[in-house]
Amino acid sequence: MRIKRVLQGTALTALTAIAWFSAGSAGASASVSIQDVVFDEENISLEVRFSDTELMAGIAKVDKNKKAKVTAWDVYEPAEGTSTGNAKIDLSKLNVTKDNYIALMTNDMQSPLYIKLAAAAKKNRITFRGDTARISDFKADGKVVEEIDYRRTTDAWGASGKVSELDFSGYQYQGATLYVRVKGINKLEAASDYDSIKDGQVGVVPAGSTTEVNVDVYNVGSLPGKETKLNIAKQANGPSVPADYTKGTVTINKNLEYRVIKESGTATYNALGSKEVKTVAGLLEATATAQAEDVAVLEVRKAAITNGKGKCASKWTRIKIENPKELVLGANTKDIKDATIEQPVTISASAGAIMEAGYKLNGKQTEVTHLVLTSKCEDNYEYYIGSSAPATGDKAIRPIKKGKVINIKQADVSGKNIYIRLAGDKKAKRWAGAWKQVGTSITVPSVAASK
Repeated sequence: MRIKRVLQGTALTALTAIAWFSAGSAGASASVSIQDVVFDEENISLEVRFSDTELMAGIAKVDKNKKAKVTAWDVYEPAEGTSTGNAKIDLSKLNVTKDNYIALMTNDMQSPLYIKLAAAAKKNRITFRGDTARISDFKADGKVVEEIDYRRTTDAWGASGKVSELDFSGYQYQGATLYVRVKGINKLEAASDYDSIKDGQVGVVPAGSTTEVNVDVYNVGSLPGKETKLNIAKQANGPSVPADYTKGTVTINKNLEYRVIKESGTATYNALGSKEVKTVAGLLEATATAQAEDVAVLEVRKAAITNGKGKCASKWTRIKIENPKELVLGANTKDIKDATIEQPVTISASAGAIMEAGYKLNGKQTEVTHLVLTSKCEDNYEYYIGSSAPATGDKAIRPIKKGKVINIKQADVSGKNIYIRLAGDKKAKRWAGAWKQVGTSITVPSVAASK
């Protein structure tokens, strides 16, 4: 409905004189009653159906003696070509912390229909606990609030619920600013027959009369309370979890929770009381909730703080863990013991050549001085010379970096075995592989025997 005009006045007397003057041209059915009113407490408006040529609506000031005074009236009229109107009255500018009185009137009425919206609370106090992601306490003017509306900064009102049941954990990942308010109360819609509720007497002075007339005030409820900002802190990033990709260990610091996500299930552990170094093999072992597996994901986070207002747990730091994988050598790969001065051997995997092993002579070409390992791939490897595969952290483990050539003194390799593995790579987050024997009881060839 469009607003036709605004009538100004210093009192209700002039308006009621107009109303009485016009009364004869319209029937009694042209007046509005509480049954013609719809109160929308969520969208903060009144909707009024009327069948007169005009509907007038104003905000009444009511003094301590319950005397009403309307100084300005908004005038609504039916749409062109219709005999009935439907006025939507916006209430968003009202001060919700005080009682508000709305006066409604048609030209067929001797006195207005008065509607009261009870005052909402002036002060809200809200306590949010980060560890539970719930509002632990919400009071309005000291009274416990059981139900609220809430919205994000960019949203319209619409979400609501019981304070004790609302879970805001979904807002903690990135953090959010919410606005909360006490829900409006709609007593008009709660009454199926829309009977009025007598809330008090309001004095009205009809035109030409010196006697005040008492009218009922319909208490239809209250508008939603004041908005209160609720800042939900962003969840902290996951903690640093040092991983030694060569030794196959991870370090979990004090007060950190961790869990291992396996295909067969999830094993969850409480926060640690002190720093601990965990082996990948140990983390992958069978538990009461998951089977032993070769590959899984380790997740670590800071535990929630439960004292004070609380703080939610941090995000998870995720690390893929896996048991060392042994090299699968190509069918044409030969043992390094088969290398000769004239013919080196190539160690290959399914992806291609890994390295080449051959011998180096002295300047006079009379003696073998070194076993030479030449990298043939883009990955870094490690090698070890001994009687058996080394233990983790053995200082005799040496690198074979991509594109490099390693010279090993013939005396250091003679009669021993050679083992290699894919090197651990912190940057690529790749765990070191298992040791693979590629040389057996090496016998260094002599120059004379090769001729």
